[in-house]
Amino acid sequence: MQIAFLFFAVLVAGTVFGWLARVIIPGRQPLTWAETTIVGIVGSGLGAMIGNWIGVDREVLGFSIWTVVGSILGSVLVLALVLVVMDRLGVRQPERLDAAEIVVGGETDRVEFKQTARWNTHTKQRDEKIEMVIAKTVAGFLNADGGTLIIGVADDGSPTGLSNDLSLGRVADHDRFQLWLVDHIQRTLGKTPATRITVTFEPIDGIDICRVDVEPSDRPVFLDEPGGKRTADFYVRIGNSTRRLLPDELLRYREDHWG
Repeated sequence: MQIAFLFFAVLVAGTVFGWLARVIIPGRQPLTWAETTIVGIVGSGLGAMIGNWIGVDREVLGFSIWTVVGSILGSVLVLALVLVVMDRLGVRQPERLDAAEIVVGGETDRVEFKQTARWNTHTKQRDEKIEMVIAKTVAGFLNADGGTLIIGVADDGSPTGLSNDLSLGRVADHDRFQLWLVDHIQRTLGKTPATRITVTFEPIDGIDICRVDVEPSDRPVFLDEPGGKRTADFYVRIGNSTRRLLPDELLRYREDHWG
């Protein structure tokens, strides 16, 4: 019972102290929160063992004060060590820019702006063709080197917001819009490719936009029209646009990109 409690305490302490270390260490962090948690648990466990080995009689909630101090210092030092090693080996992940910082750079081979995801600004109603453009853009990023799709931003980079898209849901909120977007990707591209996208919402000049970060796929991803129609179209990001490849082009691209 005591061992189980100690194990649980180390997990909790590692999570808390790992996140605390992330805040203490200056600069952008290349590690995700999940990776930080794992590093924090490892550092907290090592620090706790060293602190317990040093040992004193003073206790805090049943633990040696040196165990607590060791957990904190261990989390910070191990996280710092991991960052240094990643930097030296050149495997440090690229910094995650804010949406506002991405927009300043304009559209590229890894960045695309869409004013809406569902709403036709001319007809003032839902448009399935616009919905399919979103799926095609995501497919293009999946089949290339990944990228970021920002919804709610005009071509010139000015934020337009999500109010029109949100109005098409039963409830006009971000959660319903995210559910629709993920479901749309699953229906057009498949459930496995949908696991490679991350949907978040960020403000730009006080206006909320939707950010879709797309990881590159390790195999070709094909797009099907919704409603069960099998089309298996292949889209890829080329420059700052998304293009559909013909079968012979797909064969050459597949060999060059995935081997």
